[in-house]
Amino acid sequence: MRDLDWIMSENFWAMRFYDMPNLVICLLFVFTVCRLVKVPRLAEITLIGHCVLPMFLNGVLFPFSYMPDFFRYWHAFNAIRSGELGFFEALASGNVEQAAAFFALMPFPLAVTPLSLGFLNTFLYLALFFWLYRKNVFTNFSMWFYLLYPSFALYTGMGLRDNFILVFMVVAIQWAREGRWFVLWFPLGLLFIIKFQNFFVLAPLLLAYTWFGIRYTGVSLGKGLLTLGMSFAALLAAAPIALPLVNYYRAAMFVEDGGDRAQVALISGPSEFVLEGLTSGLYFFMKPFPWEATSALQLIQSVENLVVAILLILITRVAWRRAPRKLVFWLLFIIFALSIYGLVVFNYGTAARYRYPFIVVFVLFVCSDCHVRSLFKPLAPARWRSGRAGQAQSRPSATRSFEKGN
Repeated sequence: MRDLDWIMSENFWAMRFYDMPNLVICLLFVFTVCRLVKVPRLAEITLIGHCVLPMFLNGVLFPFSYMPDFFRYWHAFNAIRSGELGFFEALASGNVEQAAAFFALMPFPLAVTPLSLGFLNTFLYLALFFWLYRKNVFTNFSMWFYLLYPSFALYTGMGLRDNFILVFMVVAIQWAREGRWFVLWFPLGLLFIIKFQNFFVLAPLLLAYTWFGIRYTGVSLGKGLLTLGMSFAALLAAAPIALPLVNYYRAAMFVEDGGDRAQVALISGPSEFVLEGLTSGLYFFMKPFPWEATSALQLIQSVENLVVAILLILITRVAWRRAPRKLVFWLLFIIFALSIYGLVVFNYGTAARYRYPFIVVFVLFVCSDCHVRSLFKPLAPARWRSGRAGQAQSRPSATRSFEKGN
């Protein structure tokens, strides 16, 4: 493979000139599909903004050195496209090569610059939007959360693998909601390849979701609390086996984020293990707190975390009154996911990358399952329902909700 780093000597506009074909592909995709599926005009304008975003993230808002993985994904992508690295060989290699193999399958001719993969990620973001829109998963609120969530936009515009992780999770969950038991194992299998931790979080929950009919009946509050209690009891019982693994990954993540292995705070015993499990999820969701921020970016992340937390509280409030049984399952999902990552992730930027897929999933499917279209309109309390009665309620699509101004 020829040397790729010659492009780094080009000036700002020359570097972006080489990515104009990628920008045009994304724009044509938006213009074409928005006409076919009749996306609201304001949403279309926002999607166009997402198409342009990679131009002004990589090498502008963030230096290329901010995310060293840029170059690793970029080099691996070009190695696959040039034939130097085989596709299946890449899939059998490390995380970088596996993600690059997925990038290489996308309908883009070249990745001349490191920011090129940001356009590929944007295309994936757009495709997921249109797929969810056609599936009527969006409510008016969740559609605009999808379009305007800052962390989602940020990591979508960069050439990282996190967008693939989100897509595989969302597709698997939606197919579980549709009862397509056999095909949902395909995106779950891809998730296992690219991010096995998320697979082990999601697969058992989807198994229960499908096998026990939770997609129809939801989970009662009593059963939800019982499940949560049993989970922590299992955590305590498994501590002798799980603690060495958790400490290993805590140390590995700490070192990967630039820390000294000798300084990492290891969990010393079962009681501390359970206490960390109870508190780490909330901290993982909120960090950095404003007083922990050491830069303007971390302060912005802290403000975003506070705003998102308020939105999630409001969503939960509305969902509780509309379909509490459905809500309980998704609360178990987000508590389980955030607690696991909270045990091993220290770096604030890494926490932002790892948590946003879970937040997007929670908002999308709580709003869809619990019919959350507005956060502030008065609601009549819902009864606890079992069986399939809740499925009969009509749920307007994002288009109809938007047009009515809900």
